[in-house]
Amino acid sequence: MTEQSTFARRVRAAAKPRAKRHNVRDDVVSGLILRVYPSGKRTFSLDTMIRGRRRYATIGNADEMTVPEARREARSLIASYIEPAKKHNGPRTPGHPMTDFAGEFLERHGRHWKPRTVETNTRIVRKDILPVFGHMTVDAIESDDVKRWFASMGERPGIANRAMPVLSVMMRMAEMWGYRPHTPTPCKRPRRYKTKPKERFLTAEEMARLNAVLTRDEFYCPHVVAIVRLLMLTGCRLGEIASLEWDWIEGKRIRLPDSKCGPRTVWLSDAARTVIDAIPRYGEECPYLFPSRPPTRPVDTIAFHWDRIRKEADLPGLRLHDLRHSWASVAAMNGVGMVTIAKLLGHALVETTERYVHLSDRSVVDAADRVSGHINAALAGSGAADEGGCDHADG
Repeated sequence: MTEQSTFARRVRAAAKPRAKRHNVRDDVVSGLILRVYPSGKRTFSLDTMIRGRRRYATIGNADEMTVPEARREARSLIASYIEPAKKHNGPRTPGHPMTDFAGEFLERHGRHWKPRTVETNTRIVRKDILPVFGHMTVDAIESDDVKRWFASMGERPGIANRAMPVLSVMMRMAEMWGYRPHTPTPCKRPRRYKTKPKERFLTAEEMARLNAVLTRDEFYCPHVVAIVRLLMLTGCRLGEIASLEWDWIEGKRIRLPDSKCGPRTVWLSDAARTVIDAIPRYGEECPYLFPSRPPTRPVDTIAFHWDRIRKEADLPGLRLHDLRHSWASVAAMNGVGMVTIAKLLGHALVETTERYVHLSDRSVVDAADRVSGHINAALAGSGAADEGGCDHADG
């Protein structure tokens, strides 16, 4: 039997996702696993015991690396765990500057991220981590240093909560690559700041005001108007709409080859399809619905026009992402089940969708009246309350 045969065949056979995450274990390198998520995402991971201690690490995207590459990386990680132990558990490269490590970390580990994640995490490393830890060596960072840094960002809780996981991953990679000893991480279980969720969805009157401004601007900035309307009519993320290509559109569906949660299908209503049909094509050589200038890539921002549009619609502070929340809320208030909304939004977990859904007071009152009416009828003997009901997850 060749080293690749059995595992490689099972990796290919596990291409289709299931309702729950499932694993395929390698029969050559102990601890190497292919994880297949319900969203379709597939990753190679290492999950093994070394010297009585469980070691876990994500190796990479299974669609971007081969089985031999995953095995080489897994063996390298296993060696990195064992080698420091042979040297009194000390780092193989002591005194490595944090500034040099940060560049290596973004280059080596960043290849596993999506472009937007690379942009966000690079900004966090350069603006929030290096100004505090840049003068230190990687192995000198201790728990007290991390606690003081996290506490200093108390007035910026959202940024602090996003920066801590990045620093934690940096410290974990530093251990794997031999820049730190294999000791408890200095970022162990930080208590995140409590932040107020941004709950915002458009009322019917607000939608009418926004539509009035969009209608007026159709000839002034047609692509911006089309993007905003598609965001409202599909519940998609800005990046998914702004980067659309003509080849991805098939009748009343859009097949996104990639998104935040992997490939997914966006279903188009008649209204959304009408918006797309009205978009003029830049040229046969240009694949994008909304090209930038020059048309070699899609547009990456509409911030300037959006800021003006929301002010003129008397909707200050309205984010483009709030249009996605509004779509989910309207769906829920019109009886669409939570599982269906999650599928339409491209969420891997229903719990994520529940954070998006905001119900108006009127819809909540109506629901309370309906439930109470059924129970009251049952108590009066003129009817029976439904015994089964709906599954909570499906609304």
